[in-house]
Amino acid sequence: MKSYFSGYLTQPEVQTDISRSHITKVAIIIETYQKFNSLCSVLEDIGKLKLYQTKIDIYIVDNASDNRNQAYLQKFNFAPLKVLHPGKNLGRSGGFYYGLQYVSKLKYDYIWLLDDDVRLDPLALSALITTLQEHDEVGLVSSQLYHRKEPNTIQEFGRLINGDHAQSKTKFGKHNNILSEELLHSKPYVRVDACAAKSLLLRHRIVQHIGVFKDYCLYFDDLDLCLRVKKAGWIIAINPSSIIWQNLPALEFRPWSDYYNECNLYYWHKYRPDTL
Repeated sequence: MKSYFSGYLTQPEVQTDISRSHITKVAIIIETYQKFNSLCSVLEDIGKLKLYQTKIDIYIVDNASDNRNQAYLQKFNFAPLKVLHPGKNLGRSGGFYYGLQYVSKLKYDYIWLLDDDVRLDPLALSALITTLQEHDEVGLVSSQLYHRKEPNTIQEFGRLINGDHAQSKTKFGKHNNILSEELLHSKPYVRVDACAAKSLLLRHRIVQHIGVFKDYCLYFDDLDLCLRVKKAGWIIAINPSSIIWQNLPALEFRPWSDYYNECNLYYWHKYRPDTL
């Protein structure tokens, strides 16, 4: 893990108000499907997080419904862990939808949506919490995503929505060696239109207010969530001090991918029908 958690990417300690008596409660939702080794790796990283007066509970939505893994997962006893079994493969979007429905009925301050194959910097969560604690205008905040095979390359840094066409553009995508200080320019966060739910922290009361995003298609569920939060008057933000890594697959032709891309025209029809 040295190649991920050392070097210029190491972030300074996040300053939090440790004098406040309130213990921050965070529900972590991880959707998984037949990625048991990757899931265990991200759970190990969660156990190494540097947290400040924060209580975490972990909810794993197991789309494979493999009960054989249940006992093994209980070894991660640094936080309460509950495995949710939908009974069928709901996909990534459906898995998050299932988990959010479950958690929305419980009492938390924040909900952290995580992919099952990311790796986490020890300050990944605390940096996101600090943003929401210190900036009431921010509704949800996401991490800066680097490529694991190219640790100096920013893979994703939020998205900007093109106002004239039905498309979005990744901000700072595939840029090399840009430090947090350069991205922030003395700002507490970077404002974007949308961000991926690979590492996304949102306020629990927002879910209670606008409801969970619907499981319509395979992609763009996080885009729908961000646009709904933004429409409700909140700011969508990225905190580059929160860093995660992921191996993203190379782009290639897949008929099923094209099908879901067409299916997700629903979202543009919902928000910008004039562009279609």
